[in-house]
Amino acid sequence: MTDDAELEELKAATQRGDRNDEVDTEGPTTFTDEIVDALEAIEQGELGKTIAVRDQPIAALLATLDADGNEDRMQSVGQALEDELGREHSEAFDRSEIVRLALRVGLQAAAEETMVDLNDAVGEHARQNL
Repeated sequence: MTDDAELEELKAATQRGDRNDEVDTEGPTTFTDEIVDALEAIEQGELGKTIAVRDQPIAALLATLDADGNEDRMQSVGQALEDELGREHSEAFDRSEIVRLALRVGLQAAAEETMVDLNDAVGEHARQNL
């Protein structure tokens, strides 16, 4: 190998790039890494950060919880969901917060390993963006 080729190889090995340019030395990408990549794509505007769900009974429930006079019921439901997640109680809830908490409670109960992956990915994403 010539000196020029060795120099180019060394430059390539030490050149900084972004996370997506790194050579995979640990085997296939993990699910957690894929979530980190998706979080980055959302942050960059490449993926949407909202979700939509079509469910008539749940839509009716949320509309009723959100109606005037049902603030106490909305608060009760929200706090029950927070209790399931081991979180401190919030002061107020809206439909979006109820759905977000309910989705997390459901995933925690039915797919705990997936929630561990999500929590790990959120932590890793935060570390990368300090």
